[in-house]
Amino acid sequence: MKAAQARTKRLLIRCGAAVGIAAALLTAGCAERLRLFEARLYAMGTWVDIAVFSSEDTAARLFEEAEAFLRRFEVDYYAWADGELARINRELAARGEATAEPAMAALLREARRLTIASEGAFDPAVGALVEQWGFHSAFAEPAPPPPEALDAWRRSGASLAAVEIDGVVLRTTLPGLKLDLGAIAKGAAVDRLVELAGRHGIRDALVNAGGDLRVLGRHRGRPWRIGIKDPRADGVLGVVELEDGEAAFTSGDYERFVDRGGRRLHHILDPRTGLPVEATRAVTVIAQSGVVADAAATALFVAGDDWHRIARQVGAEAALRVDAEGEIEATESMRRRLVSASKDEWDVIAES
Repeated sequence: MKAAQARTKRLLIRCGAAVGIAAALLTAGCAERLRLFEARLYAMGTWVDIAVFSSEDTAARLFEEAEAFLRRFEVDYYAWADGELARINRELAARGEATAEPAMAALLREARRLTIASEGAFDPAVGALVEQWGFHSAFAEPAPPPPEALDAWRRSGASLAAVEIDGVVLRTTLPGLKLDLGAIAKGAAVDRLVELAGRHGIRDALVNAGGDLRVLGRHRGRPWRIGIKDPRADGVLGVVELEDGEAAFTSGDYERFVDRGGRRLHHILDPRTGLPVEATRAVTVIAQSGVVADAAATALFVAGDDWHRIARQVGAEAALRVDAEGEIEATESMRRRLVSASKDEWDVIAES
């Protein structure tokens, strides 16, 4: 997730076939009955698309509130901005204790649970490691840290499991620990937007943050259909239908990487080794929340050949993995839901 920077804000809103650009107005001519309205916002370093079946006034209010929420969220939940997470990291570094807002504390408690359940395959306490690789900056080309820096990382014991979270108070004795919520914050944002739509009385909706998404209800009387991206080619590996409230999140090695001597050095780092994962190309997880799907996709990507066991421990019943050779594996739950892409159409593609 990237910090908010100076940029042109674009809110794309569509009703039927009409398209317009506005800050808070919907395209004229859409009827007050329930219609499909869509908005596009740039936040967290990606496009966030919101599609809802609602009245025009309800959609307008939702999109305005969604934009305000995302502007604050991308600052507060990004470790290298001037927001809440950055403040927590400064306080932990200075005195080993910090106080979080209730929503942040709740997310950190869930992240800690998933860190322990995944045996460290997912671990937000990788901020210092991400900095060493240069993946925290959109303007620098990532490069491997010196061997001695990686050795020091492996000895550091940095882990969210080593942070005590008592209500809204965080405590740690580990020096230099820095939290990075990049592998779970997008899930939290998507969940919050879906909840916001529900509070507006919207029953059918989709929130898609750069290919990571969650749905409400149905799409024109049928389930929302999601295509799972092929990590090495155009098109999809297959299609799944999501039930009301389900999320589909993907971790892949194709989103941000550099090629060094034929090796793909990408942004998904194994917290235990300090190195990019080489055994996996992509993982897609379907879960009942964006937070769990987001974190689980990262955990299973890092787990490699041990992904089935870790999937059970983090509660990822429906998961698909593409290994380093391009072989596709899936849990039984995912296999039952997967259909060939050539036999169906999809509403949106799940990708990293």
